[in-house]
Order: sequence, then C-alpha cells, then structure tokens
Amino acid sequence: MVDAGLLDAIVQGLITGSIIAGGALGLSLIYNIAEVPNFAHGDMITIGAYLALVFNNPAEIPFLPAFGSAPLPAAAIVGVVLAGALGAAYELTIFRKFRQKDADIITMVIVSLGLALVLRNVVLFLVGSKNIRYESASVSNTNFDFLVTGAGMTVRTTQRQAGDVVTTGLWGYPWWLLAGGLILATAVGYGVFRAYRREEGFDTVYLVPPKILGTAVAIATAIVLGALIQLAPQGTDPIVATRIGLSIKHLTIVGVVLAAMFALNVALKTTKFGRAMRATADNMDLAEVRGVDADRVQLLVWVIASMLAALAGVLTGWFATNLTPNMGFTLLLPIFAAVILGGISSPYGAVAGAMIIGVSMDVSVYLLPSHFATYRIAVAFLILIGVLMIKPEGLWGDV
Repeated sequence: MVDAGLLDAIVQGLITGSIIAGGALGLSLIYNIAEVPNFAHGDMITIGAYLALVFNNPAEIPFLPAFGSAPLPAAAIVGVVLAGALGAAYELTIFRKFRQKDADIITMVIVSLGLALVLRNVVLFLVGSKNIRYESASVSNTNFDFLVTGAGMTVRTTQRQAGDVVTTGLWGYPWWLLAGGLILATAVGYGVFRAYRREEGFDTVYLVPPKILGTAVAIATAIVLGALIQLAPQGTDPIVATRIGLSIKHLTIVGVVLAAMFALNVALKTTKFGRAMRATADNMDLAEVRGVDADRVQLLVWVIASMLAALAGVLTGWFATNLTPNMGFTLLLPIFAAVILGGISSPYGAVAGAMIIGVSMDVSVYLLPSHFATYRIAVAFLILIGVLMIKPEGLWGDV
C-alpha cells in the first residue's frame, strides 16, 4: 500500500491555503482601502455560509419551514448577494458614522470587535451551536499513486467504491518522456513570460504578473501533456512511492478562489471604481480633491469585502462538511497572518500569503509528532514572524 507523504501534505496545504485566501481577499481590501483591521470579517464568513444554508437546506434551521432545497451553487450566489447588502448596511450605519467623526484606529478596532460579537451571537441565537451541513452531492476522493521505478514513473489512480478500493487507472511515463515534458513545459512557460513582460514604467499595469503567468502556463502545459500522453506502466516495484488525494471539490475550491483573485485584480486595475479605490488607498484627501467620492468608494469596498467573505464561508462549509457558529472566527488569525505576510496592497499578495500559511500548517502536521498537530497555527505564525523580520512590508508589492 502506498502512503501519503510530504507531497500530499503540500497539496493539502494548498487547498487549506485556498480556503484561507478566500477570506484574505476581502480583509486585504478593507485593510488597504478602508484602513480598518476588521475583526468582524471572520464572522461575516460565518454569516455568508449560513445565508447560503437558508436556501440550500432550510430544514437545518429551527425556525424555518422546509420550503425546498436550492442547488448549492444557486444558494451560494444568493447568500453572497445578501452578504453584500449586509456589508453595505453596517458600513452606512456603523463604520461611516465613526469615520465621519475621525475615529482613531483603536476605536475602529473596538467597533469591529463589537460587531463580531453581535454577529456571532445572532447566529448562535437563531441557529444554535449544533453542527449542520449543506445539501449537496457526495464527492468521491481519488488517490493518485506515483511509483518511481528504474524505468520511469508509474501512475495509479484508486477510488473507494462500495467499501472496496478499486483501481480506476494505470499508466506510466519513461524517463525520457518525463525529461522531455519538463523541458518543453519550462520552455513554453518561459516563452510566455518573455512575450508578456514589458519595460517597466509609471503606467505599467499587469492583470497577471509575468512570473505568475509564466509559471502557471508551465504547470498547465505539464498537466496537459501528462493527461494527453499516457504510456504503459513503467513497473510496479517502486524505488520511491507517494500518494496524493484529490477530488472535484478540492479543485473547485482552488479554481473559485483563483478566479475571485483574478476578477478582483482586474476590477482594481481596469475599472473606474477600481482606480478610485486605489487612489483612495494611496491618499484619501488628494483623491477627494480630484473628484473621487470617498464615501461611495468606502461603501463599495465594504460590499465587495462582505461578498468575498460570504464566498469564503460557503467554500469553508462545503470543504469542512459542517457549519458551526465559530467557523469564521477560527479562520480569522490565519487570514490576518496571510494578509500581513503577503502584503496588504495586492490580491495576489493575499493569496500568496494564504498559500504559504496553508502549506506551513499542513506540512507541520505531517513533519511534527501527532500531538503537535494542535499547534499548526503557531507554526504558521512563526513563519510569519521570520518573514516579516526580513521583509517588514510583506512578500508582495503592488502589482
């Protein structure tokens, strides 16, 4: 039997990082533009998850009749929209009032903490503390076994079906094909990087940083080649063997978060409101002199951040299979760590920081003795402190 190893821990860490990144995108936006370290953001994640539950599985909520079950994607869209409306409501009624009075940062922190307590206790009062779940189709996990042999690599896929582990695929790659595929993928990625990169200037704007695009194209090329060219197994007596467990759920979560990151970056870099938000983040007073409606920008920021938090909540509830009133609060510290680590001025920074935090948490669980698993968040913060000692501005600039 092939056991999961370090590679699986890294992959699972990337999935965990995607969950954290979903929340980090919205928090980064508020932190950078509204200049509020919003401690209610974690509870907005919870609110978003439960708003989707209202339409997906209302029977789980005590005071609601079982009026039907909408598919989870449709329920998620409704929940995200309602969360945006809630974000607009508390920006207009709470944060705007304190901002107009020039409240200092400590006051805003206390206000956000108070809002967090209110939101969490509203969920507890209305729903209770029991674990509940979405109504969605079950997703099978596929294990990918990688067997490195003297002739090359054999790949075997297995699934558990009716209680038994069944082999669903078996193929291989000789060493010459592995080397050639790696060289080709690297060459394609580097070619895209060179073609896309242009001379830096004041008005240079990249929707996707060239290094990220080149790396993504190289990885995608390698995956496509691996899927299209599948030769006979290269033996089943491995020198080294490892296993990665994946499912459509995992890939969907990563894909949705990356799409949200890209969409947010496009909005910030190409739209009128995006440019207004960036100008407000740089200098609010100067932006107002140039005709930017700062109040309108702040409102839009809180709406978008609340919608991103709700999206993160739905993904978290679907990933963990259970919804609890504390689900967002438990994510809050890793989310703050991701935002600070990545740098607060870019969606790419928030996601990069979240991926590092997620990988460090899951790899630490794999490497450390089992009784240290409860300290995995502490490991992430040790990495955060170490990085910030070298680069206090975080890993990412404004790109």
